Amino acid sequence: MDTRVCRHCLLRDMEGEEKEMIARYKEAIKPDTRVSETVYESRLKICTECDRLVGGTCQACGCYVELRALGIGTRCPKKKW
Repeated sequence: MDTRVCRHCLLRDMEGEEKEMIARYKEAIKPDTRVSETVYESRLKICTECDRLVGGTCQACGCYVELRALGIGTRCPKKKW
């Protein structure tokens, strides 16, 4: 069976270790350094519509978008948010 990479998918939408890893890292980020849930989901929506997203990873910078989008001081490398 061929393994396919999901373009425009977030790791939280996939099965496997990556999904669990993202959840653990997200929980470890201090609440006072996170954006609101509304801002977070808005950023992720923009990321899922970006051609640079491949399998939960930003091909412009190499980050896991679900972690970058969570931080107050973080920015999209393509300046989309």
